[in-house]
Amino acid sequence: MGSEDETSLIYGLEFPARSLATLSADTDLTKFLVGTQTLKIANNQVHVVEVNEETSELLTQAYPHPQGELWHLHWSPQNDLLISSCYNTLTQEGGTHQKCSLWNIIEDDNQLKQLTTIDTEDETRTGYFHPTEPNKFVTVTDSRFVVWDLGKGSCSESYTKPVSSKGSHKLTNGKWNPQESGAAFATLQESCLKGWDLRSNTEAWSLEQCHTQCVRDIDYNRNKQHTLSSCGDDGLIKIWDLRSLSNVLTLSGHTHWAWCVRYNPLHDELLLSSGSDASGRLWWGASVASEPSEAASKHSDGPLRQYTTMEDSVYVSEWSGGDPWTFAMLSYDGRLLIHRVPKSIKYDILTQHI
Repeated sequence: MGSEDETSLIYGLEFPARSLATLSADTDLTKFLVGTQTLKIANNQVHVVEVNEETSELLTQAYPHPQGELWHLHWSPQNDLLISSCYNTLTQEGGTHQKCSLWNIIEDDNQLKQLTTIDTEDETRTGYFHPTEPNKFVTVTDSRFVVWDLGKGSCSESYTKPVSSKGSHKLTNGKWNPQESGAAFATLQESCLKGWDLRSNTEAWSLEQCHTQCVRDIDYNRNKQHTLSSCGDDGLIKIWDLRSLSNVLTLSGHTHWAWCVRYNPLHDELLLSSGSDASGRLWWGASVASEPSEAASKHSDGPLRQYTTMEDSVYVSEWSGGDPWTFAMLSYDGRLLIHRVPKSIKYDILTQHI
C-alpha cells in the first residue's frame, strides 16, 4: 500500500463530506461508509469503500440518499448490511430538521432500504447501535438521549434521559461505554462530559470543564476499564481515569479545533485524531495503555506522525475494523485518505509480544 509515510490510497467524492463509519461486523474486511453533504438534497449519497488487501485497490459503490445531507453515520456491529444515518432534511414549512433513519444495504439493487425513521421535536445529532445487543439503538438530540428497542420491524422508545441545558448549550454527541455490558452512556455538552448508569437511571460521573472550550468527541478504551479519551476546541487530546476523574495524559499538536479521537481497537497505545486544522495525527500513549509496553522506551508519549496533505477540515477519522494497522481520514472537500501505521511502529508493537 505504498511507503509508510505517504498517503496510501485516496478516494474522491463529488460533494463535500463529513460523516464516516467503519465496518466492525466482519473482521476480515476493511470497509468504510462515507456520507456526502451537499445542499442539493436529492444528490446526497452513501459510499461504501472497501480496501482489497491483496491488490491495494479500492472497491466502491455509491447508494442514493435523497432524504438529506448527511451529518453522521454508524454501521451496526452485528450486521454488515445495517446502517444508520443522521441527516438534515427540508420541512414543509421551508425550514430544515435533522432526523435519523435506519437502512438495509441492498447490494444487488444498489439501494438503501429505509427500515424506520426516528423523528423527534429536537434535532437528532447522532445515533449509535448498541455494541453488543442488536435490538438496541440510541439517539442523541439537543436535550436528551433516547434508547430505542428495534424489535421486529418496529422502533419503540425504551429509555429516555433528559439532560438539563447549561444556558443555551445543547447536547452535541454521546457514546456507549463498551464495558459495563453496554449499560452506561456518556454525553457531551459544551465543555462538560457526563456518564450515565442506565440500570439505576443516575449520573455516574461528571467532568466539568474537561476542555477549556467545547469538547467535540470522546472514545472509550475498549481494552482498559474506566478510561476514555476526549478532544476539543482547545486542540488537545486528553485521556481520563474515570475512577479518580483525573486527566492522566494530555497530547498537544493540533493548531485548531480537534474534532475526532479514536483508540486503536487492539493496540490502545495508538490513538488517532483529526481536526479543522486540515490535519490528522497518529499518537503514542503507552504510559497509560492497558499493558506495559517494552516499545514505550523507543517512543515518548506524543505525536508519532502528522498527516497534512488534506486541504480542508478533517471532521472524522476511523480505524479499520478488519485491520488494526489501517485507518481512514475524511477531508471536508470530499477526499477519503486511507493510511497504514508506519512499518517501524508496527514492528515495535508486534515484537514486544514475541
